[in-house]
Amino acid sequence: MVLEVLKIALFGAETLKAGEIVAMLHMDFKVQIASFYSVHADARIVPRFQDQSDSGLPAKLQHALTDAKKRKLFEGKPGQTYDFQQAVFIGLGPKDAFLPHQFMRAIGAAYPVLKRFGAKAVAVDVTHLDSACVSFAVQGLRDAAYRFDVFKTEKAKDALLEKVVLVAKDERAHAALRSGLVVSDAVLWARDVNNQPGNVATPAYMAEQARKMGRNAKLKVTVLDEKTLKKKGFHALLAVGQGSLNPPRLVVLEYAGGSKKDPWFALVGKGITFDSGGISIKPSADMDKMKYDKSGACAVLGAMSALSALKIKGNVVGVVAFAENMPSGSSYRPGDIVSSLSGKSIEVLNTDAEGRLVLADALHYVHSQYEPEHVVDLATLTGACCIALGEQFAGLFGNDDEFLKQVEHASKQSGDLVWRLPVQEFEDQIKGEFADVKNVGHPKGYAGASTAAAFLKQFVSGSWAHMDIAGMAWNTSPKPYLASGATGFGVRLLLGVLSNRNAFKKANDN
Repeated sequence: MVLEVLKIALFGAETLKAGEIVAMLHMDFKVQIASFYSVHADARIVPRFQDQSDSGLPAKLQHALTDAKKRKLFEGKPGQTYDFQQAVFIGLGPKDAFLPHQFMRAIGAAYPVLKRFGAKAVAVDVTHLDSACVSFAVQGLRDAAYRFDVFKTEKAKDALLEKVVLVAKDERAHAALRSGLVVSDAVLWARDVNNQPGNVATPAYMAEQARKMGRNAKLKVTVLDEKTLKKKGFHALLAVGQGSLNPPRLVVLEYAGGSKKDPWFALVGKGITFDSGGISIKPSADMDKMKYDKSGACAVLGAMSALSALKIKGNVVGVVAFAENMPSGSSYRPGDIVSSLSGKSIEVLNTDAEGRLVLADALHYVHSQYEPEHVVDLATLTGACCIALGEQFAGLFGNDDEFLKQVEHASKQSGDLVWRLPVQEFEDQIKGEFADVKNVGHPKGYAGASTAAAFLKQFVSGSWAHMDIAGMAWNTSPKPYLASGATGFGVRLLLGVLSNRNAFKKANDN
Protein backbone atom coordinates (compact mmCIF):
# COMPACT_ATOMS: atom_id res chain seq x y z
CA MET A 1 0.00 0.00 0.00
CA VAL A 2 1.06 3.58 -0.53
CA LEU A 3 2.23 5.01 2.76
CA GLU A 4 3.03 8.55 1.80
CA VAL A 5 3.20 10.93 -1.12
CA LEU A 6 5.18 14.14 -0.74
CA LYS A 7 5.68 16.75 -3.41
CA ILE A 8 8.41 19.23 -2.70
CA ALA A 9 9.82 22.46 -4.09
CA LEU A 10 12.56 24.73 -2.85
CA PHE A 11 12.22 28.17 -1.29
CA GLY A 12 11.48 30.75 -3.97
CA ALA A 13 10.69 28.22 -6.71
CA GLU A 14 7.59 30.20 -7.68
CA THR A 15 9.73 32.88 -9.37
CA LEU A 16 12.15 32.68 -12.23
CA LYS A 17 13.94 36.05 -12.07
CA ALA A 18 17.70 35.92 -12.62
CA GLY A 19 19.64 36.23 -9.39
CA GLU A 20 16.89 34.87 -7.15
CA ILE A 21 17.07 31.54 -5.35
CA VAL A 22 15.38 29.11 -7.68
CA ALA A 23 15.67 25.42 -8.44
CA MET A 24 13.18 23.75 -10.70
CA LEU A 25 13.18 20.34 -9.12
CA HIS A 26 9.75 18.80 -8.81
CA MET A 27 9.70 15.11 -8.00
CA ASP A 28 6.95 13.10 -6.37
CA PHE A 29 8.37 10.72 -3.78
CA LYS A 30 6.35 7.97 -2.19
CA VAL A 31 7.04 4.96 -0.02
CA GLN A 32 5.40 1.67 -0.86
CA ILE A 33 5.47 -1.58 1.12
CA ALA A 34 5.24 -4.26 -1.54
CA SER A 35 7.14 -6.77 -3.58
CA PHE A 36 9.65 -4.69 -5.54
CA TYR A 37 8.93 -6.24 -8.92
CA SER A 38 5.18 -5.83 -8.54
CA VAL A 39 5.51 -2.03 -8.54
CA HIS A 40 4.84 -0.35 -11.88
CA ALA A 41 7.61 1.98 -13.12
CA ASP A 42 9.43 3.05 -16.29
CA ALA A 43 12.75 2.01 -14.78
CA ARG A 44 14.13 0.26 -11.71
CA ILE A 45 17.16 0.88 -9.52
CA VAL A 46 18.52 -2.38 -8.13
CA PRO A 47 21.23 -1.98 -5.43
CA ARG A 48 23.77 -4.82 -5.15
CA PHE A 49 26.54 -5.61 -2.70
CA GLN A 50 29.74 -7.17 -3.98
CA ASP A 51 29.18 -10.30 -1.93
CA GLN A 52 25.41 -10.53 -2.48
CA SER A 53 23.76 -13.62 -3.94
CA ASP A 54 21.86 -13.13 -7.19
CA SER A 55 19.06 -15.42 -6.06
CA GLY A 56 15.75 -13.63 -5.70
CA LEU A 57 16.16 -11.64 -8.87
CA PRO A 58 13.82 -12.32 -11.80
CA ALA A 59 15.37 -14.83 -14.21
CA LYS A 60 16.16 -12.25 -16.92
CA LEU A 61 17.90 -9.90 -14.51
CA GLN A 62 19.73 -12.75 -12.82
CA HIS A 63 21.04 -13.94 -16.16
CA ALA A 64 22.05 -10.40 -17.20
CA LEU A 65 23.87 -9.80 -13.90
CA THR A 66 25.71 -13.12 -14.07
CA ASP A 67 26.84 -12.28 -17.60
CA ALA A 68 27.96 -8.77 -16.54
CA LYS A 69 30.02 -10.20 -13.71
CA LYS A 70 31.69 -12.72 -16.01
CA ARG A 71 32.67 -9.92 -18.37
CA LYS A 72 33.83 -7.69 -15.48
CA LEU A 73 31.26 -5.07 -16.46
CA PHE A 74 29.71 -4.99 -13.02
CA GLU A 75 30.98 -6.43 -9.75
CA GLY A 76 28.99 -4.43 -7.22
CA LYS A 77 31.87 -2.09 -6.43
CA PRO A 78 31.06 1.40 -5.10
CA GLY A 79 30.20 3.78 -7.92
CA GLN A 80 29.60 1.05 -10.52
CA THR A 81 26.42 1.02 -12.57
CA TYR A 82 25.16 -1.45 -15.14
CA ASP A 83 21.88 -1.23 -17.01
CA PHE A 84 19.80 -3.90 -18.67
CA GLN A 85 16.29 -3.42 -20.10
CA GLN A 86 15.32 -0.37 -18.02
CA ALA A 87 16.90 -1.76 -14.86
CA VAL A 88 19.98 -0.05 -13.38
CA PHE A 89 22.19 -2.06 -11.05
CA ILE A 90 24.16 0.14 -8.63
CA GLY A 91 27.19 -1.07 -6.69
CA LEU A 92 27.38 -0.70 -2.91
CA GLY A 93 30.66 -2.48 -2.21
CA PRO A 94 31.11 -5.14 0.51
CA LYS A 95 28.08 -5.45 2.77
CA ASP A 96 30.04 -5.42 6.03
CA ALA A 97 31.73 -2.13 5.08
CA PHE A 98 28.62 -0.34 3.79
CA LEU A 99 27.38 2.84 5.48
CA PRO A 100 23.92 4.27 4.66
CA HIS A 101 25.31 7.63 3.48
CA GLN A 102 27.13 5.80 0.66
CA PHE A 103 23.74 5.11 -0.90
CA MET A 104 23.54 8.81 -1.76
CA ARG A 105 26.37 8.71 -4.29
CA ALA A 106 25.47 5.23 -5.48
CA ILE A 107 21.94 6.20 -6.46
CA GLY A 108 23.10 9.58 -7.76
CA ALA A 109 25.40 7.77 -10.20
CA ALA A 110 22.31 6.11 -11.67
CA TYR A 111 20.65 9.43 -12.51
CA PRO A 112 22.42 9.94 -15.89
CA VAL A 113 21.32 6.44 -16.90
CA LEU A 114 17.70 7.26 -15.99
CA LYS A 115 17.97 10.41 -18.12
CA ARG A 116 19.25 8.32 -21.02
CA PHE A 117 16.27 6.02 -20.58
CA GLY A 118 13.94 9.02 -20.60
CA ALA A 119 12.36 7.58 -17.46
CA LYS A 120 9.59 9.60 -15.86
CA ALA A 121 8.88 7.16 -13.03
CA VAL A 122 11.38 4.94 -11.24
CA ALA A 123 11.14 2.31 -8.51
CA VAL A 124 14.01 1.97 -6.03
CA ASP A 125 14.56 -1.25 -4.09
CA VAL A 126 15.44 -0.48 -0.45
CA THR A 127 13.77 -3.57 1.00
CA HIS A 128 17.07 -5.11 2.14
CA LEU A 129 18.69 -1.87 3.31
CA ASP A 130 18.63 0.23 6.47
CA SER A 131 15.69 2.68 6.53
CA ALA A 132 18.22 5.57 6.55
CA CYS A 133 18.87 4.68 2.91
CA VAL A 134 15.39 6.00 2.09
CA SER A 135 16.51 9.44 3.24
CA PHE A 136 19.78 9.21 1.33
CA ALA A 137 17.98 8.01 -1.82
CA VAL A 138 15.94 11.22 -1.86
CA GLN A 139 19.01 13.34 -1.25
CA GLY A 140 21.12 11.50 -3.83
CA LEU A 141 18.60 11.75 -6.66
CA ARG A 142 17.85 15.41 -6.03
CA ASP A 143 21.55 16.28 -5.68
CA ALA A 144 22.22 14.59 -9.03
CA ALA A 145 19.28 16.31 -10.74
CA TYR A 146 20.16 19.82 -9.54
CA ARG A 147 21.58 22.32 -12.03
CA PHE A 148 22.29 26.01 -11.52
CA ASP A 149 21.03 27.56 -14.76
CA VAL A 150 18.97 30.58 -13.69
CA PHE A 151 21.12 32.90 -15.81
CA LYS A 152 20.87 30.83 -19.00
CA THR A 153 18.41 32.02 -21.62
CA GLU A 154 17.94 28.43 -22.80
CA LYS A 155 17.37 25.90 -20.06
CA ALA A 156 18.39 22.24 -20.34
CA LYS A 157 15.69 20.18 -22.04
CA ASP A 158 16.61 16.88 -20.43
CA ALA A 159 13.73 14.64 -19.50
CA LEU A 160 13.08 15.17 -15.81
CA LEU A 161 12.34 12.39 -13.39
CA GLU A 162 8.84 13.01 -12.07
CA LYS A 163 8.00 10.11 -9.77
CA VAL A 164 10.11 8.00 -7.43
CA VAL A 165 8.67 4.98 -5.61
CA LEU A 166 10.84 3.83 -2.72
CA VAL A 167 9.91 0.22 -2.09
CA ALA A 168 10.69 -0.41 1.58
CA LYS A 169 10.36 -3.21 4.12
CA ASP A 170 8.54 -1.42 6.95
CA GLU A 171 6.93 1.80 8.09
CA ARG A 172 10.14 3.31 9.41
CA ALA A 173 10.60 4.52 5.85
CA HIS A 174 7.91 7.13 6.64
CA ALA A 175 10.14 9.23 8.86
CA ALA A 176 13.20 8.63 6.71
CA LEU A 177 11.39 10.01 3.66
CA ARG A 178 10.25 13.08 5.55
CA SER A 179 13.70 13.86 6.93
CA GLY A 180 15.31 13.19 3.55
CA LEU A 181 13.12 15.80 1.89
CA VAL A 182 13.83 18.39 4.56
CA VAL A 183 17.60 17.82 4.55
CA SER A 184 17.64 17.82 0.74
CA ASP A 185 15.82 21.16 0.65
CA ALA A 186 18.40 22.59 3.07
CA VAL A 187 21.37 21.32 1.05
CA LEU A 188 19.96 22.51 -2.27
CA TRP A 189 19.10 25.91 -0.82
CA ALA A 190 22.70 26.24 0.36
CA ARG A 191 24.04 25.13 -3.05
CA ASP A 192 21.76 27.54 -4.88
CA VAL A 193 22.62 30.64 -2.86
CA ASN A 194 26.31 29.74 -2.87
CA ASN A 195 26.33 29.43 -6.68
CA GLN A 196 25.21 33.05 -7.04
CA PRO A 197 28.03 35.15 -8.55
CA GLY A 198 29.77 37.97 -6.74
CA ASN A 199 28.05 40.71 -8.73
CA VAL A 200 24.73 39.43 -7.39
CA ALA A 201 25.61 37.93 -4.01
CA THR A 202 26.86 41.04 -2.22
CA PRO A 203 26.85 41.10 1.60
CA ALA A 204 23.54 42.99 1.52
CA TYR A 205 22.02 40.45 -0.88
CA MET A 206 23.15 37.54 1.28
CA ALA A 207 21.71 39.18 4.37
CA GLU A 208 18.38 39.63 2.59
CA GLN A 209 18.34 35.97 1.49
CA ALA A 210 19.02 34.98 5.09
CA ARG A 211 16.17 37.21 6.25
CA LYS A 212 13.73 35.68 3.74
CA MET A 213 14.80 32.14 4.62
CA GLY A 214 14.51 32.88 8.33
CA ARG A 215 10.98 34.12 7.90
CA ASN A 216 10.01 30.87 6.15
CA ALA A 217 11.87 28.74 8.71
CA LYS A 218 10.38 30.42 11.81
CA LEU A 219 13.66 31.96 12.95
CA LYS A 220 14.33 35.30 14.59
CA VAL A 221 16.70 37.17 12.26
CA THR A 222 18.77 40.25 13.09
CA VAL A 223 20.95 41.98 10.48
CA LEU A 224 23.73 44.33 11.57
CA ASP A 225 24.66 46.85 8.85
CA GLU A 226 27.96 48.71 8.57
CA LYS A 227 26.85 51.57 10.84
CA THR A 228 25.82 49.18 13.60
CA LEU A 229 28.97 47.11 13.15
CA LYS A 230 31.12 50.22 13.54
CA LYS A 231 29.18 51.35 16.60
CA LYS A 232 29.56 47.95 18.27
CA GLY A 233 33.26 47.59 17.45
CA PHE A 234 33.45 44.89 14.73
CA HIS A 235 36.76 46.38 13.57
CA ALA A 236 38.25 43.20 12.06
CA LEU A 237 35.16 42.46 9.95
CA LEU A 238 34.97 46.09 8.81
CA ALA A 239 38.69 46.14 7.92
CA VAL A 240 38.25 43.23 5.51
CA GLY A 241 35.33 44.93 3.76
CA GLN A 242 36.59 48.50 3.70
CA GLY A 243 38.08 48.21 0.20
CA SER A 244 34.74 47.26 -1.35
CA LEU A 245 31.80 49.38 -2.45
CA ASN A 246 29.61 46.69 -0.84
CA PRO A 247 29.88 47.06 2.94
CA PRO A 248 29.85 44.09 5.36
CA ARG A 249 26.87 42.58 7.13
CA LEU A 250 26.54 40.33 10.17
CA VAL A 251 23.44 38.13 10.33
CA VAL A 252 22.21 36.51 13.54
CA LEU A 253 19.53 33.80 13.37
CA GLU A 254 17.90 32.35 16.49
CA TYR A 255 16.00 29.08 16.73
CA ALA A 256 14.20 28.60 20.03
CA GLY A 257 13.72 24.84 20.18
CA GLY A 258 14.24 24.61 23.93
CA SER A 259 13.31 26.47 27.10
CA LYS A 260 14.74 29.84 28.08
CA LYS A 261 16.95 28.05 30.62
CA ASP A 262 18.49 25.73 28.03
CA PRO A 263 21.98 26.64 26.76
CA TRP A 264 22.64 27.80 23.23
CA PHE A 265 24.41 25.80 20.55
CA ALA A 266 26.18 28.12 18.10
CA LEU A 267 26.93 27.78 14.38
CA VAL A 268 29.29 30.35 12.85
CA GLY A 269 30.05 30.77 9.14
CA LYS A 270 32.58 32.68 7.06
CA GLY A 271 30.83 34.59 4.28
CA ILE A 272 33.34 36.28 1.97
CA THR A 273 31.06 36.97 -0.99
CA PHE A 274 34.05 37.43 -3.28
CA ASP A 275 37.70 37.14 -2.34
CA SER A 276 40.18 38.83 -4.66
CA GLY A 277 42.81 38.61 -1.93
CA GLY A 278 42.73 42.40 -1.50
CA ILE A 279 46.09 44.17 -1.75
CA SER A 280 47.76 40.73 -1.44
CA ILE A 281 45.91 39.91 -4.64
CA LYS A 282 45.42 36.33 -5.78
CA PRO A 283 46.67 34.97 -9.12
CA SER A 284 44.05 35.33 -11.86
CA ALA A 285 43.84 31.58 -12.49
CA ASP A 286 40.71 30.22 -10.79
CA MET A 287 39.95 33.51 -9.07
CA ASP A 288 36.39 33.09 -10.38
CA LYS A 289 35.98 30.26 -7.86
CA MET A 290 36.30 32.80 -5.05
CA LYS A 291 32.56 33.41 -5.24
CA TYR A 292 32.48 30.19 -3.18
CA ASP A 293 34.39 31.79 -0.30
CA LYS A 294 30.98 32.21 1.33
CA SER A 295 30.47 28.43 1.57
CA GLY A 296 30.77 28.25 5.35
CA ALA A 297 28.07 30.87 5.80
CA CYS A 298 25.83 29.14 3.24
CA ALA A 299 26.19 25.83 5.08
CA VAL A 300 25.19 27.47 8.36
CA LEU A 301 22.19 29.14 6.73
CA GLY A 302 21.17 25.89 5.05
CA ALA A 303 21.29 24.01 8.35
CA MET A 304 19.34 26.74 10.15
CA SER A 305 16.62 26.54 7.48
CA ALA A 306 15.83 22.93 8.44
CA LEU A 307 15.73 23.10 12.24
CA SER A 308 12.04 23.83 12.65
CA ALA A 309 10.92 21.24 10.08
CA LEU A 310 13.12 18.59 11.72
CA LYS A 311 11.87 19.64 15.18
CA ILE A 312 15.40 19.84 16.53
CA LYS A 313 15.37 20.09 20.34
CA GLY A 314 17.40 22.87 21.90
CA ASN A 315 18.27 26.50 21.25
CA VAL A 316 20.48 27.18 18.25
CA VAL A 317 22.00 30.47 17.12
CA GLY A 318 23.59 30.95 13.73
CA VAL A 319 26.00 33.84 13.12
CA VAL A 320 27.29 34.54 9.62
CA ALA A 321 29.69 37.33 8.72
CA PHE A 322 29.57 38.68 5.16
CA ALA A 323 32.20 40.88 3.51
CA GLU A 324 33.79 41.39 0.09
CA ASN A 325 37.60 41.47 0.01
CA MET A 326 38.64 43.87 -2.76
CA PRO A 327 41.72 46.00 -3.60
CA SER A 328 41.25 49.76 -3.70
CA GLY A 329 42.62 52.95 -2.22
CA SER A 330 40.61 52.31 0.92
CA SER A 331 41.61 48.65 1.40
CA TYR A 332 43.39 47.45 4.49
CA ARG A 333 47.07 46.81 3.83
CA PRO A 334 49.81 44.32 4.75
CA GLY A 335 51.43 45.76 7.85
CA ASP A 336 48.24 47.31 9.18
CA ILE A 337 47.31 46.68 12.79
CA VAL A 338 43.57 46.45 13.36
CA SER A 339 41.52 46.01 16.47
CA SER A 340 38.76 43.44 16.91
CA LEU A 341 35.49 43.09 18.79
CA SER A 342 37.33 41.23 21.54
CA GLY A 343 39.76 44.12 22.00
CA LYS A 344 42.73 42.04 20.81
CA SER A 345 44.92 43.68 18.18
CA ILE A 346 45.73 41.89 14.91
CA GLU A 347 48.83 42.41 12.80
CA VAL A 348 47.89 41.97 9.14
CA LEU A 349 50.73 40.31 7.24
CA ASN A 350 48.61 39.16 4.32
CA THR A 351 45.24 40.62 3.30
CA ASP A 352 44.35 37.31 1.64
CA ALA A 353 44.17 35.72 5.10
CA GLU A 354 40.94 37.64 5.63
CA GLY A 355 38.52 34.88 6.59
CA ARG A 356 40.05 34.45 10.02
CA LEU A 357 39.54 38.18 10.70
CA VAL A 358 35.79 38.11 10.02
CA LEU A 359 35.50 34.89 12.04
CA ALA A 360 37.42 36.46 14.93
CA ASP A 361 34.69 39.05 15.40
CA ALA A 362 31.86 36.58 14.76
CA LEU A 363 33.25 34.03 17.24
CA HIS A 364 33.79 36.60 19.97
CA TYR A 365 30.30 38.00 19.38
CA VAL A 366 28.57 34.65 19.79
CA HIS A 367 30.58 33.78 22.91
CA SER A 368 29.97 37.14 24.57
CA GLN A 369 26.29 37.40 23.70
CA TYR A 370 25.09 33.79 24.05
CA GLU A 371 27.64 31.92 26.21
CA PRO A 372 26.99 28.79 24.11
CA GLU A 373 27.55 25.25 25.32
CA HIS A 374 29.32 24.43 22.04
CA VAL A 375 30.39 26.40 18.97
CA VAL A 376 31.04 25.04 15.49
CA ASP A 377 32.47 27.27 12.78
CA LEU A 378 32.78 26.46 9.08
CA ALA A 379 35.03 28.24 6.61
CA THR A 380 36.80 27.84 3.30
CA LEU A 381 39.82 29.03 5.22
CA THR A 382 43.08 27.71 3.73
CA GLY A 383 44.56 26.22 0.59
CA ALA A 384 46.85 24.35 2.98
CA CYS A 385 43.92 22.19 4.05
CA CYS A 386 43.29 21.24 0.41
CA ILE A 387 46.94 20.20 0.08
CA ALA A 388 46.74 18.13 3.27
CA LEU A 389 43.38 16.42 2.73
CA GLY A 390 42.49 16.94 -0.93
CA GLU A 391 38.83 16.71 -1.90
CA GLN A 392 38.13 13.79 0.44
CA PHE A 393 37.92 15.38 3.89
CA ALA A 394 37.42 18.71 5.60
CA GLY A 395 39.90 19.56 8.31
CA LEU A 396 38.55 19.34 11.87
CA PHE A 397 40.15 21.28 14.73
CA GLY A 398 39.08 22.16 18.25
CA ASN A 399 39.70 22.36 21.96
CA ASP A 400 37.22 19.79 23.35
CA ASP A 401 38.01 16.15 22.63
CA GLU A 402 34.59 14.79 23.62
CA PHE A 403 32.78 17.31 21.46
CA LEU A 404 35.08 16.63 18.51
CA LYS A 405 34.19 12.94 18.83
CA GLN A 406 30.53 13.91 18.45
CA VAL A 407 31.34 15.84 15.30
CA GLU A 408 33.31 12.89 13.92
CA HIS A 409 30.39 10.56 14.66
CA ALA A 410 27.96 12.85 12.80
CA SER A 411 30.46 13.04 9.94
CA LYS A 412 30.40 9.26 9.46
CA GLN A 413 26.60 9.25 9.62
CA SER A 414 26.07 12.13 7.19
CA GLY A 415 28.77 11.51 4.59
CA ASP A 416 30.27 14.98 5.11
CA LEU A 417 33.66 13.55 6.04
CA VAL A 418 36.19 15.24 8.32
CA TRP A 419 39.73 14.45 9.48
CA ARG A 420 41.10 15.76 12.76
CA LEU A 421 44.23 17.92 12.63
CA PRO A 422 46.27 19.54 15.44
CA VAL A 423 45.87 23.11 16.63
CA GLN A 424 47.25 23.73 20.15
CA GLU A 425 50.80 22.95 19.07
CA PHE A 426 50.80 25.92 16.66
CA GLU A 427 49.61 28.76 18.88
CA ASP A 428 53.11 30.20 19.33
CA GLN A 429 53.34 30.73 15.57
CA ILE A 430 50.56 33.32 15.49
CA LYS A 431 51.87 35.52 18.30
CA GLY A 432 52.32 39.02 16.89
CA GLU A 433 55.53 41.04 16.90
CA PHE A 434 53.77 44.42 17.02
CA ALA A 435 50.25 43.29 18.01
CA ASP A 436 48.61 40.58 20.09
CA VAL A 437 48.33 38.17 17.18
CA LYS A 438 49.28 38.07 13.49
CA ASN A 439 47.04 36.71 10.77
CA VAL A 440 49.53 34.25 9.23
CA GLY A 441 51.83 31.71 10.84
CA HIS A 442 55.06 30.27 9.45
CA PRO A 443 56.58 32.52 6.75
CA LYS A 444 56.80 29.55 4.36
CA GLY A 445 53.20 28.55 4.97
CA TYR A 446 54.00 25.37 6.88
CA ALA A 447 50.95 23.84 8.62
CA GLY A 448 48.83 26.69 7.29
CA ALA A 449 45.52 25.06 8.19
CA SER A 450 46.63 24.48 11.78
CA THR A 451 48.05 27.98 12.26
CA ALA A 452 44.79 29.44 10.90
CA ALA A 453 42.86 27.37 13.44
CA ALA A 454 45.29 28.48 16.15
CA PHE A 455 44.46 32.10 15.26
CA LEU A 456 40.72 31.43 15.62
CA LYS A 457 41.29 29.73 18.97
CA GLN A 458 42.38 33.10 20.41
CA PHE A 459 38.82 34.36 20.01
CA VAL A 460 36.89 31.47 21.60
CA SER A 461 36.20 30.96 25.29
CA GLY A 462 34.48 27.57 25.48
CA SER A 463 33.91 24.26 23.71
CA TRP A 464 34.70 24.84 20.04
CA ALA A 465 35.12 22.96 16.77
CA HIS A 466 36.42 24.48 13.55
CA MET A 467 35.98 22.93 10.11
CA ASP A 468 38.15 24.05 7.21
CA ILE A 469 36.00 23.07 4.22
CA ALA A 470 38.16 24.62 1.49
CA GLY A 471 38.62 21.34 -0.37
CA MET A 472 34.98 20.26 -0.09
CA ALA A 473 32.87 23.33 -0.78
CA TRP A 474 32.71 23.23 -4.57
CA ASN A 475 32.97 20.64 -7.30
CA THR A 476 35.42 21.68 -10.02
CA SER A 477 34.26 19.16 -12.61
CA PRO A 478 30.89 17.45 -13.07
CA LYS A 479 30.37 13.97 -11.63
CA PRO A 480 27.47 11.62 -12.36
CA TYR A 481 26.03 12.30 -8.90
CA LEU A 482 26.92 16.01 -8.60
CA ALA A 483 27.11 18.90 -11.06
CA SER A 484 29.91 21.45 -11.07
CA GLY A 485 29.57 24.21 -8.51
CA ALA A 486 28.68 24.42 -4.85
CA THR A 487 28.32 21.09 -3.03
CA GLY A 488 26.40 22.11 0.10
CA PHE A 489 29.07 20.44 2.24
CA GLY A 490 28.50 20.91 5.96
CA VAL A 491 24.71 21.17 5.99
CA ARG A 492 24.16 17.46 6.61
CA LEU A 493 26.98 17.34 9.14
CA LEU A 494 25.65 20.26 11.18
CA LEU A 495 22.16 18.78 11.19
CA GLY A 496 23.64 15.45 12.25
CA VAL A 497 25.48 17.04 15.17
CA LEU A 498 22.33 18.81 16.31
CA SER A 499 20.11 15.73 15.87
CA ASN A 500 22.51 13.57 17.88
CA ARG A 501 22.88 16.09 20.68
CA ASN A 502 20.24 14.66 23.01
CA ALA A 503 21.38 11.08 22.43
CA PHE A 504 24.92 11.95 23.51
CA LYS A 505 23.61 13.74 26.59
CA LYS A 506 21.60 10.69 27.64
CA ALA A 507 24.58 8.38 27.07
CA ASN A 508 26.83 10.60 29.17
CA ASP A 509 24.22 10.81 31.95
CA ASN A 510 24.12 7.01 32.12
